[in-house]
Parts: sequence; C-alpha cells; structure tokens
Amino acid sequence: MSNRRHEWISKRAYAIWEEQGRPYGRDDEHWRQAVAERDALERTKASSDGREVLKFRPQQPEALCTGWLGRSASVG
Repeated sequence: MSNRRHEWISKRAYAIWEEQGRPYGRDDEHWRQAVAERDALERTKASSDGREVLKFRPQQPEALCTGWLGRSASVG
C-alpha cells in the first residue's frame, strides 16, 4: 500500500470514528469502510476536461454473489 493511500485511509477511518461518536472497539469496521471509500474513489474516472465522469459499480462480495447458503444447500 502506498504511503499516500495509507495516510488517506488512516485519516478517513479516524474521521468515521469521530462521526460515530468515538465508539470503543470498532476500529476494524472504520478501517474497512475507509478502504471501501478509497477503492470507490480510485474506480471513478473523469475526462480531462471534467465534463464526463464514469463511475463503476462497487464489486459485490463473493458470498453475496453466490448466496450465503452455498450451491449444495437446499431449503425445505
């Protein structure tokens, strides 16, 4: 991870922690949220003149794509 990326994520995670009232024991959650936000920013591209912005859909976690029960599980 580059220093600039790490610094951005660290500052954002801290800001999230403050926004949520400085809760104890949720640092991993805040870090993951900051990483997801940074990834979304990095996937966004703009034209050189700024007139066109292309946004890519966030990637879905694999568990959501395949279903949490798995392929071999059946209900009923």
